[in-house]
Amino acid sequence: MVNEYKKIILLKGFELMDEYHFTTIKSLLARDLGLTTKMQEEYNRIKISDLMEKKYQGVACVDKLIELAKDMPPLENLVNNLRKERSKVAKKMKAQGKVLMKKKKQEEVGLAAPAPTARNTLTSEVGERIPVAQKRKALNKGKTEAKRNKVPQEQSEPPCPSGASTSAATDHSPLPQTSSSTPPNTSLTQVITPRQTTKHFWSAQNQQTPAQCQVDARRNVPQKDPVTVMVLKATAPFKYESPEHGKSTMFHATVASKTQYFHVKVFDISLKEKFMRKKVITISDYSECKGVMEIKEASSVSDFDQNFEVPNRIIEIANKTPKISQLYKQASGTMVYGLFMLQKKSIHKKNTIYEIKDNTGSMDVVGNGKWHNIKCEKGDKLRLFCFQLRTVNRKLKLVCGSHSFIKVVKAKKNKEGSMNVN
Repeated sequence: MVNEYKKIILLKGFELMDEYHFTTIKSLLARDLGLTTKMQEEYNRIKISDLMEKKYQGVACVDKLIELAKDMPPLENLVNNLRKERSKVAKKMKAQGKVLMKKKKQEEVGLAAPAPTARNTLTSEVGERIPVAQKRKALNKGKTEAKRNKVPQEQSEPPCPSGASTSAATDHSPLPQTSSSTPPNTSLTQVITPRQTTKHFWSAQNQQTPAQCQVDARRNVPQKDPVTVMVLKATAPFKYESPEHGKSTMFHATVASKTQYFHVKVFDISLKEKFMRKKVITISDYSECKGVMEIKEASSVSDFDQNFEVPNRIIEIANKTPKISQLYKQASGTMVYGLFMLQKKSIHKKNTIYEIKDNTGSMDVVGNGKWHNIKCEKGDKLRLFCFQLRTVNRKLKLVCGSHSFIKVVKAKKNKEGSMNVN
């Protein structure tokens, strides 16, 4: 099955890349694969896939390619396809594993069952029929008594683990602790098997369905490992309103490490002085939601005094705006950041439609609430933060949410001006 993963990186990965991006991947892999400059020039896609198969065995070779390609915006669709193909192979392996386990159990049962002797065959019709039935009846009775004795013991145990009891207070579903025999993709209902634990867990979640609890668990994932980054840009603080926190203040930022960049939501305004351009900081106890880093009061942001440089390639990628034609290929729910030219502004009673355009196409941006009829005109540029792709009336549009933000870049001054909200 290892060849299945090699097939993915070769046929679904390298073969669909242009020469520039394949050369970039080779350069990034040079140290790990031991490639000299001459080897980088001469080795083709097949040779590189052979080396990756040996270096990163199994699914690790696909994971490595995804890790390198996900920071290249033009390869977003390719990365999504790699993830889909990886899931298909994983499901196939899981199904085959179940079949083999079932077959193995059947063989073990067949070996353990004693072969009937001549004496048993001859006497079972008359002499031993009643004793066998009595044995089975006594055995079933013993199992029933054991179950009756087991029920009070289960009820006397603690109703739920500490993680489940704190889930209602933190408003996040706890990540279940799986044993070594439990597959990583096991659902919550499969992991939490004790009867009383499951009952208390669902009551703490206000009787949510298993699917809803899985979504909540993925919604905000805590990250323990600290990350050192350089601040590339940050917005001014702005007020927002959400059902969870009511009216509050936040700001957006973009930061970059030596290997990747992050869009950041900062909910602690006291940290604004830390997010100055080109300042190097270390962030701890942050969380990740839909691929965006979230920094709250429980997070820690400290200055990093040592020498720290971010490659220009990472900075260029972080500042690059996706093409509109690429946005139409993304899935609904994708978060979008970028600087777009305003082509047309249409004011309606409940919202304003800002039509943005580039050399690949146009798309509607739906602004409501705070972003309804902002002061801008054709030719200005709109810098969008945290807008979400949504299908509205069978058409993909960028829709604002409670954390969305718009900066207006005036066409005449070519400078990011202050934004007036009507």
